[in-house]
Amino acid sequence: MEHKESAESSSEKPGLIVKDVDSKSFYIQSKKFYIDVKENRRGKFLKMSEVAPNGHKMKIVMDMATGNEFRERLSEFCDILAQMGTKEFVPSPENDGKIKSETIFRENRRYYLDLKENSRGRFLKVSMTLPSHERCQIVIPAQGMPDVRDALVDILNEHGCEDTSPNLHKSQANALHTENKTFFFDVGTNPRGNFLRISEVCGAFRSMITIPEDAWNQFTSMMDQATSEPDSPPPESESW
Repeated sequence: MEHKESAESSSEKPGLIVKDVDSKSFYIQSKKFYIDVKENRRGKFLKMSEVAPNGHKMKIVMDMATGNEFRERLSEFCDILAQMGTKEFVPSPENDGKIKSETIFRENRRYYLDLKENSRGRFLKVSMTLPSHERCQIVIPAQGMPDVRDALVDILNEHGCEDTSPNLHKSQANALHTENKTFFFDVGTNPRGNFLRISEVCGAFRSMITIPEDAWNQFTSMMDQATSEPDSPPPESESW
């Protein structure tokens, strides 16, 4: 089956013809989850959807190679939950209920995997961010994580997980880790030209700034000036 799919939260361009290749679905608690294999002129990719009882739908998309890396991380999270068993995890303001987090880098996208626990139980929140600042996410209850993992194993075994991108993990080389923060430096392009995006990630807090290409030289000069000047006390206010 072929159809035209809008850009929406995927990287596909508007009007790009997309073919449905395969699909798996299952219920986890009161929600229905779909893992769809689709194909366009760039190759095959995955679309994972979460549908609430009221029909509200959330989804994320990823290429097959990223799907394989996601499967590996998901397996690790399943192992962590198995080791924890019924042992109580105490959320605090410091950990925000977060048991473990991982980030997958893929060209101009990032996928944040946060294994968390709150009053309703344990779950995995999977968030996808795009250069347009758009953020999409699905939430997988802990009891259904093995089902998602097993479905991914079947799909990837049947359809493959070859990397068709020449810039795999390009963003990972432009990451700076310091203390409890990570800074990402990404160069991108939009209709107004090239830009540098600097993102700061600290736990659940994420922020970013965007610097257009024509300001790069001035920005680096100001950085050099700010970091080369010795610390000095603020000037005393004059008395009149």
